[in-house]
Amino acid sequence: MRTGPEWPPPGLLGSARTEEEQATTSVRRDGTEEPQPARPAQGGKGPSVLGRLTGAFRRRRPESAPSGPAWAGFPLIQVTGEVVAGTETRVEVGVVPGEPGVATGAPPGNQAAGPGAAPASPAAPAAPYSGEPFDLDVQLVAEGFEAPGGWRVRLRVDPATPYPRTAVRMVALPQEQPVTARQIQAVHSVRGQVTGFGVRALAVVGAPGMLPQEGDAQPVAGTRVRTGSDADPPDVTAVVVHGDQPGRLWWTYHSPHFLTPDRAEVCELGTRISEFGRHLAEQAGSLDDMGRRIAARIPRGFWELLHAVAARVAPRRPNVLIVSQETHVPWELAALEHPFDPSVPPFLNCQAVTGRWPLGGRRPELPPPARAAGRSMAVVYGGAEPHPLTGAYGAARINPVLSEVLALLSQPTDMVHFTAGGSAAEALGRGMGGAPFVFLEEPDDCQAFLLAGASAVVAPLWPVGDDGLPQEFYRRCLAGEPPAEVLRSLRCQAPATATAYRFFGHPSLTLSPGGPPA
Repeated sequence: MRTGPEWPPPGLLGSARTEEEQATTSVRRDGTEEPQPARPAQGGKGPSVLGRLTGAFRRRRPESAPSGPAWAGFPLIQVTGEVVAGTETRVEVGVVPGEPGVATGAPPGNQAAGPGAAPASPAAPAAPYSGEPFDLDVQLVAEGFEAPGGWRVRLRVDPATPYPRTAVRMVALPQEQPVTARQIQAVHSVRGQVTGFGVRALAVVGAPGMLPQEGDAQPVAGTRVRTGSDADPPDVTAVVVHGDQPGRLWWTYHSPHFLTPDRAEVCELGTRISEFGRHLAEQAGSLDDMGRRIAARIPRGFWELLHAVAARVAPRRPNVLIVSQETHVPWELAALEHPFDPSVPPFLNCQAVTGRWPLGGRRPELPPPARAAGRSMAVVYGGAEPHPLTGAYGAARINPVLSEVLALLSQPTDMVHFTAGGSAAEALGRGMGGAPFVFLEEPDDCQAFLLAGASAVVAPLWPVGDDGLPQEFYRRCLAGEPPAEVLRSLRCQAPATATAYRFFGHPSLTLSPGGPPA
């Protein structure tokens, strides 16, 4: 049995705050001002990231999952398209009914209006909601702005207000350029589980009237906001979004165990993100060296939360979901400086059960599915010899030619195994039927499969050859183990090859071989 560090981890936190002090954290339902100013954290040194941000995590009270009929909307980020630097503006955030582009980007008709102000253009009629009330948290990330009342608001969804909204006060910081492109990003979560995302572009100008009026209204891009999954939320969810400068990322954290800081932490890679990933492969002398380089770029707040959660959920391992706009950095290979389980390799994806999920567009939706069917399998391979999966699981053989792969992807096959991905890339533009679980034996673009409709994807970061891992993987997954946990344990048993495999999906996802997922 492993043991975890005491909370707080030694040397990481400053003095703990009292429960009364902790209750002053900037989470409000009505958008009113909090007692302390806030802005996305720009780094800096101090005894604790938590001390610089909110002082300490506050333990969450247990909350039940939303029950009743399904509920969904689209992120609301309503603000004028031209914001003057140094002045305060009001940003309406929340949820609207309908699909993207419905009254989500039009500027408010009255900047002095309160939280209940109506959008300038008509929205789709609000669908009734008859389920149990639940709290919806909206976390804002906006580089180049201050939020005097805090970066997170809590809204109540109930039958009386199925699509709540509120106003957030924001101030654009002074800038050197007369016009600067900015963006406001909103992460929606329920009980610590990320359930939606929106982003709104705007311009910050040095003086009023510098942009034409017709350029004001900008649409909100992102995914639908939903109630969440029936499965327990991940112990730690890190949301990684692009900053306004190349090589800059912003990290925010969500957990059902602690109320996390409301201010984003900056991550400076020092070069363009795609170049950073390439340089890792070229410059790292070993996997351990690569792990240390990656870990050095992850903000300290993530490590503090991870250690706190690991201590709280012990003896089981924490599960971690990284929801990210970037796809080039293998954050899962970060090496913990102080592993909470010294008996296994120090990499994050060995210490914890990890999954990843892309962020930004309408697909794939949030949160990742926590269940997938595992009744039927197809394997795409060439050659005359039968593939081991055809005999072990009755997998249908598909030749790696475009016409056959197109036919395969259009059918609701539960699990699709590719020995080579060349023909798949051409077919993905047509979509995938049935939300299959996908396993790739060669490096490929996992995000493309998820955008096409896959429920989860496994793929190696580098070529591993015929290592026999897939057979053991399926044996354990179809016996009930979560794929993310199977990969974690295999990495510890055979680090030379299994460490290469990444998992894109919910860390608690399971395959259901006996029938449709619950």
